[in-house]
Amino acid sequence: MNNTNTNKKPRPNAIVALCIVSESEIIKILPNYSSEFESREEEFKEFLYSLGLDVYKPYLRQDALQHRNRLNEIVVCSRWVGSERLDSAWIDSGYASRAAVDKASGSRLTEDIYRARYETEDAQALLESRDKYYVTTEED
Repeated sequence: MNNTNTNKKPRPNAIVALCIVSESEIIKILPNYSSEFESREEEFKEFLYSLGLDVYKPYLRQDALQHRNRLNEIVVCSRWVGSERLDSAWIDSGYASRAAVDKASGSRLTEDIYRARYETEDAQALLESRDKYYVTTEED
């Protein structure tokens, strides 16, 4: 009797796989883009999903923020930040980040490597709580 289950889903792990979609990138794809596109909520969510953002998990819009987009350009505009998709279509597409591929694998060893680099959800929460209580002064 074969005890291996080929339909087994990988276990969830704590690797942080962020997806950041910059408005500057959207403008390159859709030159006629305007913020009115966002008002067509379902269509806009579908568009973000096609760029790798998991719209079924919480995500947020950050406005007028200086950041570096995926094209390595420094820009000041809005961006959407959330979890990267982990479905097989995205993972196999060639566009998924290394972190998303590793998270989708479910490997405990890989998760431990990310934890050692403070790139897991629990490590990030620890760092944020530490920063929350550290008060900086002008002398610092």
